[in-house]
Amino acid sequence: MGIIDQNNHKLSVLEKCAYGAGDLACNLFWGIVCIAGMFYSDIFGLDPTEAATMMMIISYLDIVIDIFIGSAADRCNTKYGKFRPWILYGLVPFCVAGVFAFKTPDFAIGGKLVYAYITFFLFRILYAVVNVPYGALLGVLSEDTEERDSVSAYRNIGAQIGFWLSFAMVMKFAQFMKEATGASTSNAFFYVVLIYGVVALILLFCTFNFTRERVKPVKEENNSLKEDLGDLGKNRQWWCLSVAVLAMIIFTACHNSTAAYYAKYFLADIEVVEQGSKIVEISETNDNKKTPIYILENGRHDTSSVGVIKIAGEDVAIERCFEVVGADGKSVNIKASRGDGAEPQIGDNLSFFKYNIKGTCLGMQVDWELFYALFASMGTLFTILGTMLIKPIVSKFGKKNTWIGCFLLSSLISILFMVIPKDSLSVIIILNCLFTLIIGPTGFIMYSMYADVADDAEVKTGRRATGLIYTSATMAQKLGYTIANSLPLYGLGMVGFIANDVNITGDIKDSVKTIFVLIPLIGAVIGIVALIFYTIDQKKIEENTKALAQMREKSVAE
Repeated sequence: MGIIDQNNHKLSVLEKCAYGAGDLACNLFWGIVCIAGMFYSDIFGLDPTEAATMMMIISYLDIVIDIFIGSAADRCNTKYGKFRPWILYGLVPFCVAGVFAFKTPDFAIGGKLVYAYITFFLFRILYAVVNVPYGALLGVLSEDTEERDSVSAYRNIGAQIGFWLSFAMVMKFAQFMKEATGASTSNAFFYVVLIYGVVALILLFCTFNFTRERVKPVKEENNSLKEDLGDLGKNRQWWCLSVAVLAMIIFTACHNSTAAYYAKYFLADIEVVEQGSKIVEISETNDNKKTPIYILENGRHDTSSVGVIKIAGEDVAIERCFEVVGADGKSVNIKASRGDGAEPQIGDNLSFFKYNIKGTCLGMQVDWELFYALFASMGTLFTILGTMLIKPIVSKFGKKNTWIGCFLLSSLISILFMVIPKDSLSVIIILNCLFTLIIGPTGFIMYSMYADVADDAEVKTGRRATGLIYTSATMAQKLGYTIANSLPLYGLGMVGFIANDVNITGDIKDSVKTIFVLIPLIGAVIGIVALIFYTIDQKKIEENTKALAQMREKSVAE
């Protein structure tokens, strides 16, 4: 059970901003995790199924480790508190691991797969070392429920800003870096992530430095992890909330993670810049990287380490597609012909192309990267707007009912993407703004509800396991993101999707749209069912607050 020290629990704006900065930092990387499927398939060079399997295996291991981190944090006692030391000592390793997880090495496909497993695993573990205690920190900043709700809103806004900079803008930033430096797509992406890493390090230090832990147990419990997990397993409210969070992440993250595919492979059409020319010789660069140089029949010397080619004396950003010419004279992607990991050979063709979106968006001519940046950026802005506007609605209808309503309305909007013509770009943007305005603020509700569950559990058991309960929130989110990243990739693999294929068919383009629209709705259905069985309402919150106060008074008297 918890007591409050005599400090003023009306937190300063500085402390609230510092706490929100922590999730901004974490989401500079987590936003990239949400499009990791596209990174590993389009940039890194893995087959979508291999990437999905790798992310799923590592995420499951990560989720198990989260339990031990949360439990260890609950039992940690230092001059900095229980949770803040994890942020201080973990921020440098976490940022370094995050940067190198999204670097594409000059390895063969087998070496790349091993590198991906190792670096993504280290990144996810170190992410947990920082983020799990960070989440639990919310529960000990103050026992005032209004203050916790306010801090939760700051956190959600910080998270959305970080998510916008990474999820929404990383592709556009990488394109800008590619055009400005002439670097390959993979190197340009790495340079952007490196900048994110430096910014995240500074922000996490601010979180450590400007926040304080105040809610402390009156009596340190010596329960085993087994006992704590037993209490958690019997907690029906925790189960309902965790399933709802898992479902919400599947709903939103499936929508977000497939948005880039929707923009690039459904909305955009392929414009061939230079028709396939036969490879007549393959050599290597004279550096340590030994990057292949493809000498073509038309006289062009090309290397995939450069993101542009010269046409009429001008640099043009392009995509490449290696093709095999069949007996029928038709060209097919070498992966479709020879399987995943196929390397170009003499006699293959090399085509250069780019993706063009027809029509204008909000009065602008856009490429797919800019459209995707607008799609995600405006969605993020409307999520922040929704977070600012939703508190009166929550006060009137309650957290649970508001969340269910958000699920229902956003699901109806999501279905409309199925019937909107692909050239109605402005309408698509507006629909996504409405979608995120409605479902985005539920992150604020979620964080606040976990604090309510922690209080409810303390009343029932007499023990406060803040770290473990907030760990479960992180676990539910990670599992949701794992499913959301992997499920669409498996779907794309089943329909025969190949990244950057100049010969993509209309059927596959339509399948990309179907995956973008329908798969997320699975989460909405599960979330609504879970919340129906959640019973902590405002009356129960007030009862728990009074009960905890009485328990503190009794403990002090003893």
